[in-house]
Amino acid sequence: MIVHVDELLRPLSTRMPRELVSKEALATVSEVAHLLPRMSGGISLECRLEEGASQVDFMACGMLSDGSAQALADMLASAGERLRGPLWEGVRAFSREWLDARSPLARVPFLWLEYDLPRPLGGVPQPFAFLCVEPEFLKPPGRALEHRKAVDAALQLASRGLEVLRGKPMTPALARTVARCFELLPEGGVIEHVAPLDCRGRDAVRLVMGVPRPQLVDYVERLGWPGPRAQLEELTRTWLSPLSFAEVNVDAGPEGLGPTIGFSLPLPDEPRKSWASEVLQRMVEQKLCTPAKRDAVLDWPGSDRVTLEGYRWPSKLCRTIGLKLVCRPNEPLSVKAYPYFECRFSLWM
Repeated sequence: MIVHVDELLRPLSTRMPRELVSKEALATVSEVAHLLPRMSGGISLECRLEEGASQVDFMACGMLSDGSAQALADMLASAGERLRGPLWEGVRAFSREWLDARSPLARVPFLWLEYDLPRPLGGVPQPFAFLCVEPEFLKPPGRALEHRKAVDAALQLASRGLEVLRGKPMTPALARTVARCFELLPEGGVIEHVAPLDCRGRDAVRLVMGVPRPQLVDYVERLGWPGPRAQLEELTRTWLSPLSFAEVNVDAGPEGLGPTIGFSLPLPDEPRKSWASEVLQRMVEQKLCTPAKRDAVLDWPGSDRVTLEGYRWPSKLCRTIGLKLVCRPNEPLSVKAYPYFECRFSLWM
C-alpha cells in the first residue's frame, strides 16, 4: 500500500511525542516530503535521545511487492532537474534495474532511502540508500540456502547494487573489506543491508548484519574494529542481553573498519511491560536519554484505524520503535530512537 509520507504524518501529528519530534522538526519533514519520491507506507524518524538534541531525520521504505519499484522509477523519471546529482542518479539507475527481471537487483526485496534534515535546510536533501541484500527477508520461513551459498549470493547482490548506486565499481581495497564482512559471518548470521557512504563524502560502505548474540563480540573483533574487546563485552552484557540475535552496523573502508559502530535494540510491542522499561531507565541514569524522551519512547507503540485522504476504507497505522546504540573506541555511548509507522489495509483493528 503506497501512501505519501505527508498523508501519514497528518493523522499521526497529534500522536507524535513532542519530546522526540518538535513541531519545527515535524514541519521540516512535511516540507521535504513534497519534494521526494513517493514510496510505500513504511516511514521511520531518527531522533536523538540526549538532552538538547533536536534534529530529526527521516527515512522511507519501498517494497518490491507493493509496487514501490515502479512508483520510484516513475517519480524519478518525471522529477526533471529537481532531483539531480550523483546520489540521485545512482538511485535512478537502481530503480531501472530493480524493475528489470533480467537484473540480479530484481531480487532486492526492499529499499530504504534515508534523508539527513539539518535546519535550516539547504535545498532538496540527498538520499542515503540502503539495499536489502537478503532476498528471503520478507518471506515466510522455508527451506534456507546452505549458509556459505547464501552469503556468496548476498555478496554478489551487494556488489552489483553498490556499483549501480555509486556509478562505479568499488576499488579493490574497499571491495576486500566489504567481502571480509561477508566471509567472516558466523553460521546463523546474515548481511541484511548495504549502503554506500558517498552521501557523507566517504569512500566507504555501511553494512547492517544480524549475528547470534553469543558470537557478536568475536565477529566484530575479527573484522578488525579498532576498539578494545572489553568495551564490546561490556556493551553486549549491559544493553543487549535481552536479545538472542543482535544487529550491528559497521562502516567498511579501503583500510578496514571505521571506528563508529551501531547496535540495534528493537523494543517489544508493549515496552512498558517488558525489559525495555528497565533498560531505558538505566539510559536515563547514565545521561544517555532524558526522562521525557524515555517516556515518549515507551508510549509510542500501538495502532490507530484512520481514513486517509483519497481512500474510502479505513487503514491501520501501526507504530513500533527501536533504539540504536552508537559506539566509538573508549568514548561514551550515544542513543537514537527510531519511531516507525506503516499503513496497512484493514478490515478489523
